[in-house]
Amino acid sequence: MSATHRSSVFEDPLREARLAVLGGRFQQGWNALRTLPAEVRGSPEGLLLGAMATWRLGEFERSRTVAIQARDGFRSRGDTDGEMRAENVAAAGAFALGHLAEAERGFNRALSLADDLADDLMIARCANNLGNIAYYLARTETALSFYRLAIANFEKLAFWAGLAEGWLNSAIVLHDSGDFRTSREASERAIAAAERSGDGRILGQALAARSETDIALGDLALATVLAERALTLAETHDHVVGEADARRVLAVLARHRAEPTLALELVTPALKIAERVRDPWREAEILEEIGTIHATIGRTADAIAAFNAAARAFSVLGAEVRASKMRERSAALPT
Repeated sequence: MSATHRSSVFEDPLREARLAVLGGRFQQGWNALRTLPAEVRGSPEGLLLGAMATWRLGEFERSRTVAIQARDGFRSRGDTDGEMRAENVAAAGAFALGHLAEAERGFNRALSLADDLADDLMIARCANNLGNIAYYLARTETALSFYRLAIANFEKLAFWAGLAEGWLNSAIVLHDSGDFRTSREASERAIAAAERSGDGRILGQALAARSETDIALGDLALATVLAERALTLAETHDHVVGEADARRVLAVLARHRAEPTLALELVTPALKIAERVRDPWREAEILEEIGTIHATIGRTADAIAAFNAAARAFSVLGAEVRASKMRERSAALPT
């Protein structure tokens, strides 16, 4: 066999895109994919890489659609591993768009395939995502149980970014339940794991979560330092979702300092980000904060409008328990 023939046999046209996506250079990976021939780009492997890249770039509808195409392609040729990975990305896209029932089915399917394949990493990822869905649906104990499974598997694999995410999500759920001291401990673990991973995006989100818990515990000075660092990391790493989180937390800080004008200036861009990337969960969280700011300064009509809009956003997700709480806050205000 000639050297030229050997080269063509082992040539991998997806190599550049794969290395970029797996290395966290998602825009570069997407750009590389777009230059490839249609038959390469449209292969199950090419579609999956495209779905992974576009999800990270905030294009959730495109990611979901492409991941479903990849999943069907892998399934048609009997590639269970590929089907599992694509199912996970498709479910992640559905989750980001607020289609919780579809996301839950997808993650459960991917978890089942991962269990069949004894893929501990995918088990951890699916458990983490199923925990997120349970949290959205206000099923606190179920969420924490899934996070414990995810954390145990990430820790076994020494996968620090995943471990950071598992602890971060646990911290958020614990904060939501009012267990602020345990939430702070979980966020500290998330920060430590994120620093070990070198992932600036997850580190920024962990810092924002720790900041919000410090606000609840009354340490506004430390909370400010952490939230500002979170925003810097999000902007440095072009992480729009992290930027929205950090801006919302900074708005909470401003509200606690009786600076409502600054709070609204901080939170308005966060709402625009959530609307742009079509993230109804963050949109609802941000609208709730906007309603709280307006209620604090007596702008009742604006507060009612914001709480009702938050209720609609939660309802889009099927998070009716949370939607009801927003409607209750709206109804409790004088008209």
